[in-house]
Amino acid sequence: MLQEDPERNFLQVHPSRIAALYEGANQPLVQPQGRAAQAARGVVVAMQGQEGFEVVVALNLVETGENVIYAGEPVEQGGLPQAIEEALNFAESMGFILDASGWPNLDDAHKAELVGRIPVFKPPELKIETIQERQKVTDPLTAVARLFAAFCVLLMLSCSGMSAEQKAQAADIHQQLGDNLLAQGDAQQALKEYLTSLDFEETPEAHNGVGLIYAFSLGRPDDGEKEFKRALEMRPDYAEAMTNLGAVYLSRSRFGEAIPLFEKAARDPLYKSRVLAQSNLGWALYKVGQAERGVSEIKAALVVAPKYCLGWRQLGSIYSDLNRLDDAGAAYAKYAEACPDVADAHLSLGKVLVRQSKAQQARAEFERCAVPRDEKDKPVASECARFLKEMGTP
Repeated sequence: MLQEDPERNFLQVHPSRIAALYEGANQPLVQPQGRAAQAARGVVVAMQGQEGFEVVVALNLVETGENVIYAGEPVEQGGLPQAIEEALNFAESMGFILDASGWPNLDDAHKAELVGRIPVFKPPELKIETIQERQKVTDPLTAVARLFAAFCVLLMLSCSGMSAEQKAQAADIHQQLGDNLLAQGDAQQALKEYLTSLDFEETPEAHNGVGLIYAFSLGRPDDGEKEFKRALEMRPDYAEAMTNLGAVYLSRSRFGEAIPLFEKAARDPLYKSRVLAQSNLGWALYKVGQAERGVSEIKAALVVAPKYCLGWRQLGSIYSDLNRLDDAGAAYAKYAEACPDVADAHLSLGKVLVRQSKAQQARAEFERCAVPRDEKDKPVASECARFLKEMGTP
């Protein structure tokens, strides 16, 4: 199990002792324990040490410049693939999209260049001003209380007499609270914070947060659509709101309306989740009858993010619908490889293998998903078990 190593603030290792390296293609919002939420760069590194191999997940926090190292117990060479897989899953659970560097195939010059440009391989250059700001809001609820108290005492007015700047600061704190709570899965409390933020000042970020909760947590897609549209009225180039509005359209089979939103978001070089937008663009194109264009977009997204589960699932579904079973099987196999703990990956692959009359391989996939890991897996597990029963005794 990976845990934060407080004794290390960077990775001190010679390139010759690195066995594998995966670099994050995005900068998701993370919140390591005891720190404020902020964007981060991430890598997964396997290194040879005195007691075997060590696999770590290392983060460089963009705002403060800190490095955070998560490490596990050393493993022998035979256990290295599993340790790497666990580290990749750990990093992806925080929102990272990781690309393999092809480390074993790089020459020494390129290895040195890669290590030289990745921040976690050097002592951090902490940004003092940012750290001071972060410490002020480490406990955001306390910060809000202090903010109001300071304003009311200083101005000797009721809080309704706050200046525009003060309201903007309060709105920002509540919006960040909403982001943190939503990331932790507390949609109800996150909604309260977003709405409070909007009471102080209307911002596209808060409208986007409210839209996410309405559309995807509370089952109110019409209200979610309104919130995303308002966010885009305020900031027409807001790629995240475009992607979220497009997702609402996908869920309601309004594929033609989703396409221009995904296209614009996917072409934004500064948008961290453009892989999601491009993959969904491909799916929407397929649904309006442009299968080849759709496949091309999804494949392009998977080149950037080869472990993006939804992309492989979408690609497999398209090929399966088109009766291109070899291609469908290959895509679903990649889906199962990238997401081995996702029961649906094995069910989807098994179905295609049945259609290809590959009973033995199909049975193996159904057996992998017939026992649910948790409550949400039960419907898929039930279908896997049904297929096994229909196939009979081997």
